[in-house]
Amino acid sequence: MVGAHLRWSEACGVSGTRLAPPLSADAVVQETRAIKVIDIFKTYSLDVPMLDSNLTIASAFIERGLIPSAPYHPTIAFATRAMELYRTAHLRCPHLAIQPFVKSLCDLHGVPFQSHLSKQFSLAYDVYLSIRAETERRIQAALERNTPQWRLRHACPACTYKLEGEKKLTFEMLVTMDGNDSLKRFIRRGPATEDENGDMVLGASKELRDDHDLDGDYYLSWEAVDEWAKGALQEMLPTGKNG
Repeated sequence: MVGAHLRWSEACGVSGTRLAPPLSADAVVQETRAIKVIDIFKTYSLDVPMLDSNLTIASAFIERGLIPSAPYHPTIAFATRAMELYRTAHLRCPHLAIQPFVKSLCDLHGVPFQSHLSKQFSLAYDVYLSIRAETERRIQAALERNTPQWRLRHACPACTYKLEGEKKLTFEMLVTMDGNDSLKRFIRRGPATEDENGDMVLGASKELRDDHDLDGDYYLSWEAVDEWAKGALQEMLPTGKNG
């Protein structure tokens, strides 16, 4: 699927304004499959060619700029550019959920909203994110930026890049942290309450717990954090018979 997405991106360009590039003269079409396409400004039916070069049914749709909602017998596919629109908007506003976005598409298309569209969009969006994540891994591997400590070693060239004969500084790197202030603004919570001592405490979080693993090396995994925490705890505990 990643290869199909890259071929579509190369043929249509970064903007992806076209839904799919024209078929080459030597393309062998085995069959066509009719599917309902949900694009940014309209919904329509499309006959998607299944080429002999396509490894899977899903890759045939992806190479035509569509993300199917099912691997073998999809009835609905979403335009890749619609997926990218939601991804970009969600980065700017993390509270933008899938359902209001799909409702907005229905309003633009002039059709009533149906709840199953949100589920199908969610399934297709997971596929789209996995394709982007694998694409990013391949790019970083080609650039030799996939070592475990690469991000840390190159976080700040002015601090981490050393020159021959460079004078050693008292502080080699200055780091600032916000004390999770930004996270406090991001997480929605209920009203503050008082504890047994009369102190005000934050209200319960209204966010749903999400145990999905994040791709990339920006965040540490739970396993890595737990391993470090156990080691740090053992160093803090007293040793010896008298403990």
